[in-house]
Amino acid sequence: MLVYDPLDKTVRAWFHAEIEGPCFVVTITSLETGESNRAALLDCAYTLYRYLLFAKGVEIKQIQMMCPPSVSGRSHWVLEDLVSVTIVEGLESPDSAVMYRTSESMYKIGELDLRKKKRSRIIYSAQHLQDYDSKPNPQRLAPGPLQLYGPMQ
Repeated sequence: MLVYDPLDKTVRAWFHAEIEGPCFVVTITSLETGESNRAALLDCAYTLYRYLLFAKGVEIKQIQMMCPPSVSGRSHWVLEDLVSVTIVEGLESPDSAVMYRTSESMYKIGELDLRKKKRSRIIYSAQHLQDYDSKPNPQRLAPGPLQLYGPMQ
């Protein structure tokens, strides 16, 4: 597993990864090699949003949300198909929340009381996946050594 370390700004190879909170598993196929046994592991909704904006040269087959027991309320981790992610912000308070809708359930992370006045913004939906442009990045297809990129800061 390749893991980007933002402190050292390096990519490290690990035999395992430990995940504490909700994350997303994006099943991908490389347009360059045709390899379909690949996945991207993304740690938050914002990273998923950025991935859909900037990842080129891959076809996205499926997006799933992996939830720990502390979020799902179950006794074990769950992996469910992601339907939508919505950011909700209070109009009369600084509180906010993120709403995750999956094929099985709906999860809210944050302190916002949803009964109060609020505004919302959808940052992921099934339509986003349909609109995803998987055209190969011409720079990536150029011959040369493999390059690994970390998140933009």
